[in-house]
Amino acid sequence: MHKIIQITDTHLVPPGHTLFGIDPATRLRKVLAHSKYAHADADAIVITGDLVDTGDRFAYKLLHDILDDVPIPVYLTIGNHDNRIAFREVFGGDGFVQTTFDIGNWRVLVLDTNDAGMDCGALDGGRLQWLDEQLAAAKEKPVLIAMHHTPSNFHAPFFGVEDDMKDPGSFLRVIKKYGNVRHLLFGHRHLSVAGSFCGIPFTASRGTSHHIALDFQQHGRSMLVAAAPSYDVVFLSDESVVVHSHHGLDTYHAIRAGDVKNELYAVA
Repeated sequence: MHKIIQITDTHLVPPGHTLFGIDPATRLRKVLAHSKYAHADADAIVITGDLVDTGDRFAYKLLHDILDDVPIPVYLTIGNHDNRIAFREVFGGDGFVQTTFDIGNWRVLVLDTNDAGMDCGALDGGRLQWLDEQLAAAKEKPVLIAMHHTPSNFHAPFFGVEDDMKDPGSFLRVIKKYGNVRHLLFGHRHLSVAGSFCGIPFTASRGTSHHIALDFQQHGRSMLVAAAPSYDVVFLSDESVVVHSHHGLDTYHAIRAGDVKNELYAVA
C-alpha cells in the first residue's frame, strides 16, 4: 500500500496580505502540519495548481519557504491563477510544470493545464502529445494523473464553460487509449467531487484556501466561503484506489471515546 497527499488551490498571496480576509499561508501550514502528524508514512505530496492567487513572484517565494522543510518529496503543477514564468524564477526549471514519478508499481503523471491569461485549461504546445507518450511508456503500469483543470463543470450552474478545459474530448480519448489510467486527481473547482469520465474514476479536492458554496440555485457568479482547509489522502494498491478527504482539521466534540492512537503518529 502506498499513500499520496493531494493538496490544491493554496492561492498564496505575498507576505503581509490577505485574500478575502483569510491568510492562505496559515491555512497551508496547518494542512502540512496535520498531514505530517496524521500521515507520517505518506510517500509524496502533490499540489495541483493555483499555487498563488495572482502569479506574484513574492507569493511563490513564500510557497518555496513553506515547503523547504517538508520531509517527503513534493511535486507541483500550476493552474489558471498561476504564472509559469514567475513560478520558474523561484522554483527553477523551464517549460511546462509537469513531471512523472513512480511509487511502487504505480506511475504518477503531474500535468500542467495552465493556459496563460485564461481561466480555462489547455493541453496544447505539445502537452497532449507528452501525455500520450508517457501513457505509452507506462505500458501495463497503473497510472494516476494529477492536474488542475477538470474536463467539465460537474453540472454545477455556478460554473461557466470558460472555466473548463479546451478540447476536453482529445484529453479523454488519450487517457482511454492505453487502458492503464486508473484514477484522476483534480483541483480548480474548490469543491469535493467524485465521479468518472469515460469510465475512469476521478476525485476533485476542495483545497486549502477559500471554497465555493454548493448551492445549485446559484447561477452565474459563485459564492465563496471560508470553510476549514482540507486535503485528500490517496491510497494506492495493486487492487484499488481509495481517496479520503480531511475536511476539517479542528477537534470536534467527541460523543464516544476511541482507542489509544497509534504511536506512529505521536506528536514529538
